[in-house]
Amino acid sequence: MESERVSLRMFHEHPMMPWNDLRKGDCCDHFESQSDGYYCKICDLFVHKKCGEHELSESIDHPYHPNHTLWLRPHTQGIIINTVCALCDRRSLFLSYRCAICDFDLDIRCFKYPPPEVIDNFKMHHHKLTLVKEWTEIDCSAKCGKAGHGFPYRCDDCNVAFHVDCVWHPPSVELNHSPEINHSYHSLHHLKLLTGPPPDYSDGKCRLCGRKVDKELFYHCSSCNFTLDMRCVLNPPPQYLLDLKAHDHQLTLLPRLDSYTCNACGIKGDRSPYICVPCDFKIHQDCLRLPHVINVNRHDHRVSRTSVLGVVNSGGVLLPLFHEHPMTPWNDHMRKGDCCDCFEPQSDGYYCKLCDFFVHKKCGDELSEFISDHPSHPNHTLRLQEKRGNVCDLCGSQIQNLSYYCDVCDFDLDLHCAKYPPPNVIDNFEMHPHKITLVKKQTLFECSAKCGKTSGHNFGYTLKFSCGFPYKCEECEECVVSFHVECVWHPAALDHQREVNHPYHSLHPLKLLTGDPPNYSDGKCRLCGKNVDKELFYHCSSCNFTLDWRCLVNPPPQSVVESKAHDHKLTLLPRLDSFTCNACGLKGERSPYICVPCGFIIHQGCLKLPRVININRHDHRISRTSLLGDAGMNSVCGVCRKEVDWKYGGFYCQRCPDYVVHSKCAISYDVWNQKELEGIPEEEEEDIEPYVVIDDNTIQHFSHKEHYLRLSGKVRILYEDNKRCNACTHPIGLQSFYDCMDCDFSLHQKCAECPKKKWHVLHNERLILSTNKDLEVFSCDACYRRSNGFMYKDEDKEFDVLCGSISEPFLHPSHPEHPLYYIPTEKDGICNGCNVRERHVLRCIKGDCIFTLCFKCATQPKVVKHRVDDHPLSLCYGEEEEASGKYWCDICEKETDPKEWFYTCKDQRASLHRECVLGDSTGLMPRTVAEFGGIPHEVVLNNSVTRPFCIWCKSRCMNPINLKVLGTSDTYLCSVGCLL
Repeated sequence: MESERVSLRMFHEHPMMPWNDLRKGDCCDHFESQSDGYYCKICDLFVHKKCGEHELSESIDHPYHPNHTLWLRPHTQGIIINTVCALCDRRSLFLSYRCAICDFDLDIRCFKYPPPEVIDNFKMHHHKLTLVKEWTEIDCSAKCGKAGHGFPYRCDDCNVAFHVDCVWHPPSVELNHSPEINHSYHSLHHLKLLTGPPPDYSDGKCRLCGRKVDKELFYHCSSCNFTLDMRCVLNPPPQYLLDLKAHDHQLTLLPRLDSYTCNACGIKGDRSPYICVPCDFKIHQDCLRLPHVINVNRHDHRVSRTSVLGVVNSGGVLLPLFHEHPMTPWNDHMRKGDCCDCFEPQSDGYYCKLCDFFVHKKCGDELSEFISDHPSHPNHTLRLQEKRGNVCDLCGSQIQNLSYYCDVCDFDLDLHCAKYPPPNVIDNFEMHPHKITLVKKQTLFECSAKCGKTSGHNFGYTLKFSCGFPYKCEECEECVVSFHVECVWHPAALDHQREVNHPYHSLHPLKLLTGDPPNYSDGKCRLCGKNVDKELFYHCSSCNFTLDWRCLVNPPPQSVVESKAHDHKLTLLPRLDSFTCNACGLKGERSPYICVPCGFIIHQGCLKLPRVININRHDHRISRTSLLGDAGMNSVCGVCRKEVDWKYGGFYCQRCPDYVVHSKCAISYDVWNQKELEGIPEEEEEDIEPYVVIDDNTIQHFSHKEHYLRLSGKVRILYEDNKRCNACTHPIGLQSFYDCMDCDFSLHQKCAECPKKKWHVLHNERLILSTNKDLEVFSCDACYRRSNGFMYKDEDKEFDVLCGSISEPFLHPSHPEHPLYYIPTEKDGICNGCNVRERHVLRCIKGDCIFTLCFKCATQPKVVKHRVDDHPLSLCYGEEEEASGKYWCDICEKETDPKEWFYTCKDQRASLHRECVLGDSTGLMPRTVAEFGGIPHEVVLNNSVTRPFCIWCKSRCMNPINLKVLGTSDTYLCSVGCLL
């Protein structure tokens, strides 16, 4: 509207429009309390109303330069003045007053707010200061570090001088900017007003326009790292626009940080493009006004801009029975018709690009609104209508859109069965030797074709049966033989077309190719990212667009409403572009689903991320959020122990505010039990405490309810070798323990405190502590030791209490500097204790530290007693803890490797192999009966004067615990290894 434009010739050469903006004025490089002003959109220049209309004139006489008139030096398009104010020494990029005779410049700020002749600034100096109105060399007493000439403030008494801006500032303008605002481009949180440098984690640029924000004033959301400069607060780019020079359809602004390639210029961008999702079109904001026809200085003819080639417009066909919009004649053999949700041998049909809706020609031209005397329902007339979600009463398939319906009988017939009803009886001798008959009532059955198709899943468990209308053999009486209709009968064979039109690539037909993909292609399907089958795929060489067979036949839906992923409708963007998924924080390269108004992008594979789950290393449920925000600040993932990016989604614990987990780590198969818990009430807080406190030293343990246990040996000096813990079966040793006051039952204090239920990093279900009353021998699934003590158990998973009690972080004296963790994403490792490669290991995650422990070494006793020495033996962690004396094992009389762990008694200068000291039966309780191979064996201590003779290895038994065949007097085996 040209009539509304204002001419401010002393400021700018172009007409300017009335404008309301919070940004600094290019007139005075300052903020004003009133945001009214004038704006040149061509030059992006803003002038305050106060400067433009009231105070500034073309020439002035100024008290600080009284000898000559100062003239306003206006801004000219494309020219930056870049002068320095003689008074305040500030740089002025646009407007200033100037005396060309004296080379004297005065910025607008000092013109509007001139420094006073005399000031008091007792913080800087204890006397009054006077402004010197002569050009003088300044040695500033404020120690500001700035040098040069100017107009200083000087103290006549002390002969000290100061820069003007070091001791005086113009009166501050009271700005009425709200400390918090809501903005249409960031509806998740308020934007807060900030001053000073942008946060370190920010790139310091406005999310919408990409300009660097003014350090004096900008708006920011720390949770989302979303920044707006002042100009985009009131005057953001429009959310929607129709610019026919740029694109034929409406474009939508995507206010997001992500790498993309502009379709208009082919250059990379990093934020907030305009996009057209159906056309897979992205464009820089600056490219919206690219001209259509121009002359260039190196070609004789005009050059014209185009964004696409070969687009042909065609007329529309009305099919009111099927769709409300005009439809285009279309050839698409490789997609199901939205009319009947099936394929047709003929590919002709009609397509609505706006709705991505395809109707077979056979359905559109031949089907009528009513069908009378259909063989499957001859008694009543069927009427065509939308019955989305119902089930066809003939084939059992779910109806996607349209069906024929009898309201008298509540009978549904999908369009495919209306056109091609399956016969009542068929022969399919490849699948079954007898004739099979169609069952015309809904039946629960298991398909004999072993196709694997069932009625779906329920809370993570696969259902075994299907529910529908099967073909069944009536001759097989011994067993039930049933088939899905589609497993044994097909209405027509489909031929692969050499060219197809596809809704995700409407620019050109896709051609059928066989063999290796072209060299310039990455060999992956554009939609799903899987490697294409070399035998059959479709490709457009002009656009390097490839589809595999499965996405040609069953492409992902163009739009979805998935409340688990996002609150709004999501649209597929079939494009190769790097992006970061909001749900998991990981990079993607192709075809995400997006919500344009929210700037939300998500992997296809993240659409079904669960909302609430349990994982095997945390006691509480964790919940998924689309933005971790403050919970993810300076946090690490509870599974992989790597840093979490707070700007993206993940899982968090509502009870433990600092516990967060990456989305992909949380749903890993060795972390999550694949059960979605949303909508399932949380069980009441269970009592997992293992005992009831009677008094300060007495408890009643759930494993020994008949008697009380009393705490003994809080500070132990002597090694207790005669009593053993009934939970771990190890000697009491030097540890404090609970002892039964009435019988021979003892528990280490640590073993007594083991909870009755717990999660463990090596199993996805919660384990239950079993007291193993029958003393059944089991092999621990963590350390592989055999034991008949207490166990943590779930179905066939069993851990002894030592391994079952391990939780993160795990501290071990062999590596006191850092805690250890079990990282499921890491491969097996070589244990620092035994130098053996193990599948399950605990790791140090600090820097380059590669310390690793297997569960067996992590739970070996630190102090033991052995008959070879009268003193307790201590575990030595290799040569770092140097043992005295020779490295020689006094038990087996062989050399000890000082680089491996061993037991030592420093007083007696011993160095003993761990295997010789412990044996392989330390998990078995002495004086119990252990059954191996159906043969009972008595577990006996090897503490007699004469060591028994092993019937297997034919040597004297050296291990501290031996096995004796029950009912015999001298049939011994020195170890479990000899027995098995």
